[in-house]
Formats: sequence, C-alpha cells, structure tokens
Amino acid sequence: MIVEVDTASPVPPYEQIRSQLARMIEAGVLATGAQLPPIRQLAADLGLATNTVARAYRELEAEGLVVSRVRHGTTVAPQRARLSPAQARQRLAEAARAYAALARQLGVSPGE
Repeated sequence: MIVEVDTASPVPPYEQIRSQLARMIEAGVLATGAQLPPIRQLAADLGLATNTVARAYRELEAEGLVVSRVRHGTTVAPQRARLSPAQARQRLAEAARAYAALARQLGVSPGE
C-alpha cells in the first residue's frame, strides 16, 4: 500500500491519509478484510505523529470503511451499497475544495 503525504499542502495530513485510503477501498485496491498497517508503523513510515494517523483511521471507521479491533488491528470493512446522492455530492464537494486549494497553492488564478 502506498500512501503519500504532502506536508506543504493546505490539506491536513490526516485528511490526505483518509482520502487516499478511502479511494483505495472504494476502488477495490484494498479488498474486504485487508489489514491496514498498524497506526504506529504507518506514522513512522510517513514521519508523522501517531495521533495524525489515528485520526485518519477513526474517520474511516466513522464512514464505515474500516473496522478496528483491539489486538486485531484495522481491516477493510465489507463494502456497502453504492453512495447515496447526498454522499456523492459530499464527496464531490470535498474533492472540489481540495482541487481549489491546490490551484491556489500553485498560484493559478480563479479565472484559469
């Protein structure tokens, strides 16, 4: 599994991790039952605080994408039905905000 964090990005590191893992789960790259790396290991690999990775995992669990169990770690949850229209709009809005933030960071004008 490859997760990358851009420390210069205006998007918080936990959100970068959450969104990348969510996309991998929804695309089937991470199958149901796949084991995610332990929080401490992923944090060390990325050079981040363990609380940053823990927050990403908590948010994924709140979305129903992963299941965390003490002593068993975090695994990909069985996939639910397709997104509702409201969920799809929310995901699109999140992606649009991230895109706009990146454009601003790169110095692209709103007209472009």
